[in-house]
Amino acid sequence: MKTTAVIAVRTGSSRLPDKALMQIMGKSMIERMIERIQRAPSIDEILIATTDLPGDDRLEAISRELGVGCYRGSVDDVLDRIAKAVAQARPDRVVEMLGDNPLVHADLIEDVIAFYDDGGFDYALNVTHGYPYAPPDAAKFPVGVRVEVFQPEVIARCAAEATDPYNHEHSTSYIGQHPELFKAGYFEATGAWAPLHRPDQTFAVNYRENFDLVDAIFKACYPEDSNFPLTAAVAAYDSMPELAPLMGDSLS
Repeated sequence: MKTTAVIAVRTGSSRLPDKALMQIMGKSMIERMIERIQRAPSIDEILIATTDLPGDDRLEAISRELGVGCYRGSVDDVLDRIAKAVAQARPDRVVEMLGDNPLVHADLIEDVIAFYDDGGFDYALNVTHGYPYAPPDAAKFPVGVRVEVFQPEVIARCAAEATDPYNHEHSTSYIGQHPELFKAGYFEATGAWAPLHRPDQTFAVNYRENFDLVDAIFKACYPEDSNFPLTAAVAAYDSMPELAPLMGDSLS
């Protein structure tokens, strides 16, 4: 079974331009994220899904340097870009992540994939406030570590059927809006993942202070373990109260 990890990423963010290229300990944020994804045994290939704007030539160059794939498509129609990237890769299952989630870890990827497989779902993800369609009482992870797993046919159907511009901006929102069409599973921050039950926190990089927060976590954890788990990341955050203002109010 071929599993493709697709990272939706671009350099043209209005809130923090070029954030994917900002340096964390000598490498770009997107490189650090790819390093962590590559540790997941179930991932057979990684594909950057970026835009066809000239500014994203740099992301394509990084993909070539790292030996990962690159699909370039629509700037605003993220759903179309992801669907066409998946069609190009022709996988059996897809793991989608956002390029501003550099703390995503192989252990979480593996557990969400196993949850997806065991449940026979069309679509599964670990629940965060950033995905509003999950049960409201679900134990939520912090924003910024989302892993979505789905069948290729699911994203193709979304692209073919969705007409609302919102669905084309948020690639998997059509799934959540149509539970009668898709069997969706929501992986909760319970059991071994209970330390990540932090629904009101975010480790997504939306603003400069968010980047500084993630950079500080890498600097605290990486020298000890280059594949530091998410539990170490949140422990490092908890141990440095001076980082709390960097989280700000960017929960989204």
